[in-house]
Amino acid sequence: MARKSRKQPETAPIEAHSATRAYNVGAYIRLSVVDKKQKGDSIENQQAIIAAYCEGHPELVIYEFYIDNGVSGQTFERPAFQKMLTDMDNGILDCCIAKDLSRYGRSAIDMGYYVEKYFTVRKIRCIAINDNYDSVDERSGGVMISLKNLVNESYALEIGRKVHATKQMLIINGCFVGSRPPYGYMKSNENKHKLIPDPIAGPIVTRIFEMAANGDGVRAIHDWLNNNALTPAKHFYSIGVASEKLAAGHKHWNDAIIYKILKNRIYTGDMIQGKSRTQNFNVKRVDNSDWIITQNTHEGLVSREVFDEVQKLFGRQSKRAKPDPADNVFLRKIFCGHCGHTMYREKTSKISINYRCDTRKRYDKSDCVINRIKEAALKGIILEGLCKMAKAYCKNSVTAHKMGPMKETPELSSVRVELSRVTGFQKGLYESLVNGDITPKEYADMKYCYEARITDLTRREKILTETVRDHHLMQIAIDKASGRLSEINTNTELTALIVDELIKKILVFEDKRVEVHFKFTDEIWTGGGMADD
Repeated sequence: MARKSRKQPETAPIEAHSATRAYNVGAYIRLSVVDKKQKGDSIENQQAIIAAYCEGHPELVIYEFYIDNGVSGQTFERPAFQKMLTDMDNGILDCCIAKDLSRYGRSAIDMGYYVEKYFTVRKIRCIAINDNYDSVDERSGGVMISLKNLVNESYALEIGRKVHATKQMLIINGCFVGSRPPYGYMKSNENKHKLIPDPIAGPIVTRIFEMAANGDGVRAIHDWLNNNALTPAKHFYSIGVASEKLAAGHKHWNDAIIYKILKNRIYTGDMIQGKSRTQNFNVKRVDNSDWIITQNTHEGLVSREVFDEVQKLFGRQSKRAKPDPADNVFLRKIFCGHCGHTMYREKTSKISINYRCDTRKRYDKSDCVINRIKEAALKGIILEGLCKMAKAYCKNSVTAHKMGPMKETPELSSVRVELSRVTGFQKGLYESLVNGDITPKEYADMKYCYEARITDLTRREKILTETVRDHHLMQIAIDKASGRLSEINTNTELTALIVDELIKKILVFEDKRVEVHFKFTDEIWTGGGMADD
């Protein structure tokens, strides 16, 4: 590692506490995502402040700038910060300097440990320029440093709340707060919260609505788009607002994207936001009645009259209504086992109906294989699978009223008890250090072990909780399905209701092999294969 020095030690008079030695300095710089929005906290500005300070203190020789960019100060597991500590342990550094204490970190307890114990034991001089703190100066530090650490930690928490409040206020005022605009729009260069029509994708959206309003079905719109426009993912990648990884695999338009565009009121000039809410790191959908809608916030790509007309024409198609038993009993259930696309139902004669994969015809012959199956043959295969499942599950069904409320397993109870115990030990660790019950090295080692253990237990608790929940839901699904399964035999006539209640999806393969994914079990039943077509 090359040593870097802005200035070598000089013999000129310096302050009394530093006249007898020179220091090898680790200049620490941290910039969080929030800090990027604050004036004066840029990486360049922090470097300039530290360099200017060292120019005025010739005993401080900068060995290296340690920079953590875009990392929160509430965690100390930062690459550059840990590298600086390693260099201290190896005797390379005997001083660290930062713009202020908050650059080192925003956790009061951990900052207290580093300032009062870690640096002190290793005889590391610690400087925070804007806080007027220098560990070799007896006049700095003490209670004020502890208070500043508490303030810094409170600031980090308060910033989180303010960011959320600011975002909510922007949403209420009709400002766009998403990371990427909806297809058809782009962010204004003058105001990133303002949507303006995308000169490339905007006309495509307008054309989609025009075709829909003129009576063209989704299939016609779908075919036109694949011949004339990039998919949204490919388009966003082409203009530099999406990664290559996101665009990969999105070669063709599909019906779901078209329906999503046709149902989105944002294209009339109204801002629709607040559709989801994050709580404890879990994203939850918000009821439509609670969405935040602000009218006339940007230029619309379609008129309200056209949008309303399209909703009348396509609204019924987009709803997942129960299919007519006399028509397609496998509606939205059959997919090609090779390309994953929905299989198209076609009548080849008055009495013969086939399901075929349309991918080769819609896109390219290399995208899939020739895959079709007769509806009559498919019904026979599905009925066979349902009869076998009926024998297996009706005997072993556990009724919901016998199960009662969901109960945690002994293993989950044990993990939760252990997690509570280890968390309690961790909370008392700093107090033990201050009281002199443990050494700084013991504190660091035990803190690392406790944090690793808590992380492991938390992960295990989440997995076990989800397993218990999934098992309970599966038992309820089995109980619900058993009533329907008990009615099924080889003479049963398949209806849309039976299929919709019991089957999640059906995959059909080139050799007429069929995979049935049931709603009430994780098992996949396979039947058919090489039947006469």
